Amino acid sequence: MIRRRFLAAAASVPTWCAASSAFAESGDPRFPTSVSTQIDGKAIRLLLTGTAMRKKYGFSVYALASYVQEGTQVRNAEALARADVAKQLHLVFERQVDGATIASSFRASIGAIHPAPAFSTELAKLERYFVSRNVQQGDNIWLTHIAGYGMACQVGNQGGVAIQSVPFSQTAWSTYLGPINLGVAIKEGLTSRLR
Repeated sequence: MIRRRFLAAAASVPTWCAASSAFAESGDPRFPTSVSTQIDGKAIRLLLTGTAMRKKYGFSVYALASYVQEGTQVRNAEALARADVAKQLHLVFERQVDGATIASSFRASIGAIHPAPAFSTELAKLERYFVSRNVQQGDNIWLTHIAGYGMACQVGNQGGVAIQSVPFSQTAWSTYLGPINLGVAIKEGLTSRLR
C-alpha cells in the first residue's frame, strides 16, 4: 500500500494544462494558474493560490508557487496549511544550492515550529533524500501533500521520497503559511489568490 502511494506521488510532477492566458494571470510565467496531475493514483486539478520568492541575505534563492485541489474551500493561510487535501508547493531555484544546505534549512524551518525531537524520523528520511541531490539554477522541487497519508518530495526527475505523516506534511506547509513562517511576504504571496 505504501509503495503504491509512493509511486503515485513520485509520478505527480505536474502535467501543465493551462492556456497561455492562464500563465499571464499568475504573475510568473513559470507557474500556470492551474495544473493537472496524478496524486495517489487519481487525476486531480490543482489551482494556484499564489506565488512568492524565498530570499536569504538579500539574494533570491527560489521562486515558489502554492497549489490546492480544485473545489477546496480555504480562505486563509493557516487553513491552507492545515487542509488535508491534495496540494502542492512548486519551487524553482534561482541559484545552485547543495543538498546538505537544503536539508539543514528544512530541519531549521520545521524545528522553529516543532523543536527536536519532534518529527525526528521524518526529518532524517527527508535529509537522506536531499543530501545526495544538489540543485542547479532552474531546477525544480515539488512537495506534494497526499490526503490522509502525508507528503511526497521530488527533486526534478530524480525519483522521490514519501513520508507517511499528515502532521509532518501540514507542518511543512506551515513553514510558509503558519504563524511561525519564512516571512510575511512569502505568506501573503502564496495566498494572494485565495478568495
